[in-house]
Amino acid sequence: MTFEEKVQNKTAKIGILGLGYVGLPLGVEFAKNNFAVIGFDVDREKIEKLQKGQNYIDDVTDAELQNAVENKKLTATTDFSQLSEVDVIFICVPT
Repeated sequence: MTFEEKVQNKTAKIGILGLGYVGLPLGVEFAKNNFAVIGFDVDREKIEKLQKGQNYIDDVTDAELQNAVENKKLTATTDFSQLSEVDVIFICVPT
């Protein structure tokens, strides 16, 4: 299956590097649109909060984040070896 087909039928797995004020809202939007998202960050505290459905970004509502996590559309990790599982990677790190 091509990447375009995966996007059209929403089976493409999205990777997001950096779960700050750009990366987390982007991941939640993809999750709201029924894509599976793996978020990657080096900050273990952020990852632990996300795994519990706890929000730390004003641009994301608590309900949106909790829904994405509970429905397993958004997962978060510090394990960068999981990058091999995604079809596309968005890099959202500080410049």
